[in-house]
Amino acid sequence: MWQVYTCIANEHDLRMVAVAAAVCFLACFTAFATFDQSRAGGVRRPIWGVIAALVSGIGIWATHFVAMLAYDPRIPVGYDLGTTILSVVIAVVLTGCGWAAATLRGVRGPLLGGALIAAGIGGMHYTGMAGGRIVWDESLILISLLLGLALSVAALAEHRRRQQDIPWRPATLLALAICSLHFIAMGAVGIYPDPNFVVPPQAVDTGMLAVAVTGAAILILATSFVVALFDRGVARRELAEAQRLKGMAEALVEAAAARERLSDDLKRQADISAAALGNMAQGLSLYDKDDRLVAFNRRYVELYDLPEELLVPGTSISDILRHMVEKGKYPGPLDYYLGQVAGAGSAAGQTEITMGCGRIIDVQRRPLPDGGWVATHEDITERQRSSDHISFLARHDVLTGLPNRASFTQEIRNWATRLDEGRRFALHTVDLDRFKEVNDTLGHGFGDEILKQAADRLREVVGERGFITRLGGDEFAIIQIDADRESAAALADHIVRSLSVPFAFDGHTTAIGASVGVALAPDDDRDGDALLKKSDLALHRSKTENKGSFRFFEAGMDSRLRERRDLERDLRVAIQKGRFELHYQPIVNFATGTIVAFEALVRWRHPTRGLIQPADFIPIAEDTHLILPIGEWVLRQACRDAVTWPSAIRVAVNLSAAQFKRGDLLAMTKSALGAAGLGPDRLELEITESVLLHDEAWVLSILHDLRKLGVRIAMDDFGTGYSSLSYLRSFPFTKIKIDRGFVADVARTDDGRAIVQATIQLSEKLGMVTTAEGVETADQMSILSAEGCTEAQGFHISQAVPATEVSRLLADYNSGDASTETAGRGSPPTLIRAAGRRR
Repeated sequence: MWQVYTCIANEHDLRMVAVAAAVCFLACFTAFATFDQSRAGGVRRPIWGVIAALVSGIGIWATHFVAMLAYDPRIPVGYDLGTTILSVVIAVVLTGCGWAAATLRGVRGPLLGGALIAAGIGGMHYTGMAGGRIVWDESLILISLLLGLALSVAALAEHRRRQQDIPWRPATLLALAICSLHFIAMGAVGIYPDPNFVVPPQAVDTGMLAVAVTGAAILILATSFVVALFDRGVARRELAEAQRLKGMAEALVEAAAARERLSDDLKRQADISAAALGNMAQGLSLYDKDDRLVAFNRRYVELYDLPEELLVPGTSISDILRHMVEKGKYPGPLDYYLGQVAGAGSAAGQTEITMGCGRIIDVQRRPLPDGGWVATHEDITERQRSSDHISFLARHDVLTGLPNRASFTQEIRNWATRLDEGRRFALHTVDLDRFKEVNDTLGHGFGDEILKQAADRLREVVGERGFITRLGGDEFAIIQIDADRESAAALADHIVRSLSVPFAFDGHTTAIGASVGVALAPDDDRDGDALLKKSDLALHRSKTENKGSFRFFEAGMDSRLRERRDLERDLRVAIQKGRFELHYQPIVNFATGTIVAFEALVRWRHPTRGLIQPADFIPIAEDTHLILPIGEWVLRQACRDAVTWPSAIRVAVNLSAAQFKRGDLLAMTKSALGAAGLGPDRLELEITESVLLHDEAWVLSILHDLRKLGVRIAMDDFGTGYSSLSYLRSFPFTKIKIDRGFVADVARTDDGRAIVQATIQLSEKLGMVTTAEGVETADQMSILSAEGCTEAQGFHISQAVPATEVSRLLADYNSGDASTETAGRGSPPTLIRAAGRRR
């Protein structure tokens, strides 16, 4: 390419080169403008196509010869007239074919059109350069042709891609195609002087050719450009005029169409009115001022099933109504319907008539200016039923069908106003005891069924004696009419007994139970809201003291509730300030008479109340979820204390259902053992059946993970639940703890002893340890030992002691000098001296 550069820089007059480039760009710009006109169609399309060919061909030719005038070969040069004319013809014809090909659809247009235009450029150039002694650089010739082809195709593609009012981008690309082909081709030329060559006399003079070429080119190009602009202006004016005429024509057509539509609309409105009257959802009847039938529609006849003879214009309304009464369609007397439907002179009116078949017809009567009247008749049976149903739902519980809280509030206020008449009533608040556990375990479908069955049982128990409502959740309320204390107690007891019967649904049977709180009016209060609050207090006392029972409101219950709330507040403070401590109750092995484990029992050291036992605050902690931080502290502290004991002594810790539900029990156990440095085999976790009730599969998976860790798992309070045996089958517990209630009966009744004996034998078969809880007498110890019980725990051995006294108990029981007397099989020791150590 250096050869091309030196050719332009050293062998050309750069001023003339600039003129050639300007001529070239103007020609290309004009060519695209005229090409756009040819594409626009119309009668002038061929003319614009020819002009585009002339403009582009002459422009290429002019660019070439102007650039040749800028070229100084340093030898005499002349131009053959015939060859010169041939070159311009080649340029015009081939570019004209290229413009025509450019109109083809798809990519063929730019490709074929660009190729032909490039051929015109190259053909014109190399034809014009023929003659003399010229040596060509073939590689540069190939480059010039390829570059001319690429830029020509790009120019047409750009023009098609971007339709612009001023096509300067495609014009620039085409001008580059012409100029690059010319000047690269000039760089490929090598001219050698021929002493024998003489410029013919008929050759065209260079200066004259320059003037002629330049003038002609500029004149043609300028003329074409002006014509193109003028044609565009004319086209715009023609388009504007055409649009104006089109608008006028459209307006005329629209006006004519509007007149036709108006005519059609009038006819259509008449047809619609007739169709609407015949297809109205309402019946319509028109009567004159003398109450005689004028017009009616099909729906009117269908509603009342009127015979043909009564549908004749002029029929009296009284005849029609008499027919309705005689046929039983109107169940009342004729005079009533005459007054309701046809009476009231010219006044408007509305009435609802219940027909003999039960349908409800809404009749709307409107007077007319001439003294007649028109009536619409609508069957509103379904609407009324829907309205009644919506009204029912607004005041009743959807699930049970019982009145809801809104209805209850209104009812109790109504009865409160009747207290002055000497009427009395009792308000019972009922709560299902174990509903939440069963609902969470067996699913909401089972829970919903329990609520429906409970509502049915309450209806059966209460009967006509009162008003039953579902307050929400598993809580119900009953207003017992004309009730004194004795009848209220009888009803509350009947409710408790009825709801204690197990519920069965979908293959499951479960006992729920219920607690009841009762407030009497006017004895306890006369205000409905106050009575509800007081019955709630009584219910709370019933659930706290003894679920499955009923309580009457007492004056001190409010203060006890406040005391409970105060205790809850203090419990939160105690958690923050660490006011808990652990006491340990020993568990003794019957075979050795030694302590093998201690059960950790939490105590609360209250700043004013002193030492509070677990039974007084653990229920509050579980209700408020404060059991979670307390349970974690107990587990960690028990592990820290146990690590100071002999390695053979285990520690037992009770777990709550809430700790399982939180989901981090396994991680917390690992953390507590690791932080204390206690071996997992020395930790024993005790659970009750209520833990498994919440989500048996989830809890069992956690228990299996704990067993894999090495922790022992004990079933606490065995036999007090509903599915103890199934749980033993589901999970291999390491220990069964016999509930203290069975242990207390072991020395008093044969049934109690039989239950304990069966439990011990079952444990032996399953390879589990048995621990008897609540052992308080030597007789109990002796019987349990004789039956083969493994371990014992209770006041007869020792009460729970602070952590500081554990070492003393170990010294007493595990030193080998304890006083014992043998009894029962295998001569296990029966401990008799601990009874005096109770604290």
